[in-house]
Amino acid sequence: MATAQYTPLVYNGDSVEEAASTLRPSLLSKRRVLLLLPFVAIFASLITIGFNSLTMPDPLSNRPYVTETPNTPLVFGQVANCVLFIAFMKSGILHLGAYPNDTRWLPFPHDPIDALNHPLRSENIDYDTPPDEDAFAQASPQYMKMLASGNTEMLWVYNKTILIIVENTNSCLRRLDWNLQEQHSYTSHGGHKFGYCTVPKYNFTMVNWFLYGMVDSEDFGWFRNTEERPITFEKRFDEVMIPLMRQEKLRNPDLIIETSLFWDDNFFDIRSKHMNSSHSGSSPLTYSEINWHRSRVHALIAKTRQLYGVKVPIMFRTRHLRKDNRWNRVLRIFQLDQSVRAIAEELGIKLFDWGGNLEGQTDMFYDDDQHFKNGPATWLAGDMMLFYLKRAVTAGCWQCHQWRD
Repeated sequence: MATAQYTPLVYNGDSVEEAASTLRPSLLSKRRVLLLLPFVAIFASLITIGFNSLTMPDPLSNRPYVTETPNTPLVFGQVANCVLFIAFMKSGILHLGAYPNDTRWLPFPHDPIDALNHPLRSENIDYDTPPDEDAFAQASPQYMKMLASGNTEMLWVYNKTILIIVENTNSCLRRLDWNLQEQHSYTSHGGHKFGYCTVPKYNFTMVNWFLYGMVDSEDFGWFRNTEERPITFEKRFDEVMIPLMRQEKLRNPDLIIETSLFWDDNFFDIRSKHMNSSHSGSSPLTYSEINWHRSRVHALIAKTRQLYGVKVPIMFRTRHLRKDNRWNRVLRIFQLDQSVRAIAEELGIKLFDWGGNLEGQTDMFYDDDQHFKNGPATWLAGDMMLFYLKRAVTAGCWQCHQWRD
């Protein structure tokens, strides 16, 4: 192949245009093509990305979830892009402002108090002044308020979906949608079934699948026989939830939050009566009962991963305690929660400790028992879900091991 001959492009007093004109046209054309190729490739990639973003994935497909960066070193105590994702993993205090959307979880600061050289005295206690700016600086951003106002800083939620698989509906259907007011649309297929709320501005969706607990047979006519069947989560997922996801053209989840505690407590109570057991439904749960529940929770997690793959971040929502311990109801929920926490640690599933942050806030129940009313508790739930969604979709953050979650 003949070597191309050209005059070197060296500035020697002539204009750059004159020097360039000495290049052979054929070689110049080839070099132009070579220079343009990277831009053509980038343009083609952008077109492909745009087209794919408009394509609705099948709810059963295991699409690649980019929730972590390969080969990102995990350094205990510090991962650069996770610094802002620690607020709800730290011990703190619930701040209640004048309005529900003022609710914040305020983590206690890192800096130790120099009590010897700069002691605080009781006369320094102020009952009327709100926490200072340093206290709020440690808190999570007010994602719910930003979402409700259409803030452009929330563009990261665009086309994102949170799937909430729980034994009650207050996570989405009847609670969070109230907080978003006119900024959302809401669709229900039944309170004890399926529903979702969407913020159209961002095409952001929260989906709620209702569980009847970990019940393992469709033949238990003695268990809540007025409730719509099927009642086992396996059949509900396959026969109800997935078909409705497809019918409503909902996307695969970017974050999944699961829990099953209160309905299982109820199941144990009803079952002991049906079996005429001397073990009262108001007694502490036995090791055998807990062991069965553990097996079913393992099956729930396995079924969820079978549907959506192993890369979708899963969280388990921990307990919140009932208002009183009549018939050992607080104790039984505590026992189930301890078991679930052990499973989460075993499987590397993070905890959504909403109930822990609301410990003792029993005046927020609307039924004087266990269900939180609209207000600070539900606003906190929304902020926490968006906080963890942000962590789930930020590369390198979900696998960070610097926290005890």
